[in-house]
Amino acid sequence: MMLEDVRDYIASLGKSDHTYMGKLDHKKECSIGVYHSKHSNGFKTALGGPSQESYGIKSVTFLIHWNKSPRETEKASKELYEALRDTREANTNNKTIKFIQLLYNEPIDVGTDDNGIYEMVIDAAIVYEK
Repeated sequence: MMLEDVRDYIASLGKSDHTYMGKLDHKKECSIGVYHSKHSNGFKTALGGPSQESYGIKSVTFLIHWNKSPRETEKASKELYEALRDTREANTNNKTIKFIQLLYNEPIDVGTDDNGIYEMVIDAAIVYEK
């Protein structure tokens, strides 16, 4: 599974006006960014080697870049968090996301950007079918 597959799944949820991956210099309000996570699960492989693996794990961070209202930003972040938590057997780009393991109990407030836009992040492990 590639980062673009995760981005496309997030876009399909309809939780934001804009969904992107990687760095964008001019982030638009009401956007969700999908990034490779700095958090990583340790290396694991199935008994018998990689050919026996039935699933893979992709560590990602979601950046909710919303607007100048902390209340609206938190609400949008919570809605995305709940949608991620409830994901089961979701198909995107001919791949199946088995479920999404959230790493924290709620979205994390990271303050505002240089323009005063409130942001929150959600760290997760995407468990997908191989």
